[in-house]
Amino acid sequence: MMQSDKGDNSMRLVVIGIDSMDRRLIHEYLDNLPTFRKLVNDSPGITLNSVFPPDSDTAWASIYTGLNPAQHGVVNFIDPLKKAALYQTDYLDNLSIRNRTFWDVAGKNGKTVCLIYPHAAYPVWEVNGFMIAPRPKTDEFQVYPPSYEFNFKVEELKLPRKIPDTKQEYKQYLGLLEKLVVNEFNFAMNMFDEQRWDLFFFYSCALDFVQHVFWNYCDPDDPTYPGDTNPFRNVIRDFYILHDQHIGEMIKKIDSDTSVMVLSDHGHSMRPIKLFNMNEVLRKSGYLVGKQGPFSPVFDLNEKLKRAAVNVVQRLGFRKFAMNLLRTHPGLEKMYTVPSSIDFERSVAFTSDLSGMKSYTYGGIFVSKGKLTAGDAYTAVRDDIISTISAAANGSADGNVIEWICPRELLYDGEHISKYPDVLFKLKGGYGAGWGIKLPFFSKTPAHNLFPGSHEGSTPVLLLSNLGGKKCAVTKATLMDIAPTVLDILGVDSTQLSYDGASVLAKQKMDRAERDLSEDVCHIE
Repeated sequence: MMQSDKGDNSMRLVVIGIDSMDRRLIHEYLDNLPTFRKLVNDSPGITLNSVFPPDSDTAWASIYTGLNPAQHGVVNFIDPLKKAALYQTDYLDNLSIRNRTFWDVAGKNGKTVCLIYPHAAYPVWEVNGFMIAPRPKTDEFQVYPPSYEFNFKVEELKLPRKIPDTKQEYKQYLGLLEKLVVNEFNFAMNMFDEQRWDLFFFYSCALDFVQHVFWNYCDPDDPTYPGDTNPFRNVIRDFYILHDQHIGEMIKKIDSDTSVMVLSDHGHSMRPIKLFNMNEVLRKSGYLVGKQGPFSPVFDLNEKLKRAAVNVVQRLGFRKFAMNLLRTHPGLEKMYTVPSSIDFERSVAFTSDLSGMKSYTYGGIFVSKGKLTAGDAYTAVRDDIISTISAAANGSADGNVIEWICPRELLYDGEHISKYPDVLFKLKGGYGAGWGIKLPFFSKTPAHNLFPGSHEGSTPVLLLSNLGGKKCAVTKATLMDIAPTVLDILGVDSTQLSYDGASVLAKQKMDRAERDLSEDVCHIE
């Protein structure tokens, strides 16, 4: 049985999780962020890396459990042949993380916990304290214990569902998100005052939406940037300032016996504007088969019309209409996001359907073992696909566009590794994985502006303050290190737990090689 350390090293802890907060942007805006300036100065200099893929569901699950995604199983790579199952539920099945989180371990060791909207924690479960979580796609909140009474109108915590199109709608949308952030922090501070919690966790996601929608208005390097005089030029900066102000107010309530951790699951950057059309490389290499027969010209024309339609949506600003239509009609989304010109039943390999119409710098390639001939060895085919993709990646005008590519087992190990595509890759900045076939290997995406901001795995935030005399043992960390670090600060011995990470304050952390798997294992020249 793990024991709670009751000695002088035991601290209380406040954890503030801001979805998509970016380390680079904090430093860019630091002159306007007095709270973050102090936190940065007080915090040990730790470079935090996200998981693969750097999606919120996957990332927060690793933060909560200290496990890599292949261990906890919250992995959302989608095989297009199995895509329909995604629409069977409107919330993430959290059974794989339930009772395995750092707050579950802390609670079992006598620590009282207060959890304000932890991501992917609906339905809620029994904890040693209080927990509230929203149900995705609805305005419902669930509370544990159900009988807990608090003096706050939960309807003020509803996330705006409307996707803005016009500049007037942009202003309304920003106003709703700003009000949401203010209400969330007010509720969190009310709950903070309820009692002297050992562990207090608060999560907010509004910043992620702001960066997804308004990135091109704020980034002069974006090719669709409308100029410095556009009315939304400083929207992202202003939301960092808003968070800075409210985090500062929360910190004022914290006493000298309480540590502070501010973190994010991933950073944010510009969505790729160029495509590396890997499916076409696979087609030319014989691994992917296009639909053939008298109707194949119809399928090819259908793909061209879909790309043209996306171009029109982007150019005329019909994002809200298009996205709402796709969300309410899953069959239509599948028609738009899965190329009708690909014969998946006859193809040996194809790229993963991570993004639909949106391009990402990361992804994977599925290999259908059942379609290999008797003489084909799976590992040999996979290695050949990696070599083929790597060779094609050197053909762009920008040089090699792949940052790394490798078999999935070289990245992670765990019982859920089969949820990953057989081959994983990360492209260099500016390039996304393209789905299309019968296109050049390299092209431009027609859908950059649908959501011009994109997740960035290399720039999440980890700031620590008032550690009670404990020293940081590393300069690099991963999301799997967060759970053991939380327990270390609380004085809970977690050494008997099988974490994939270790406390950034623990001595054993110093013995672990500080390396990024993407650099040392999967790197290609």
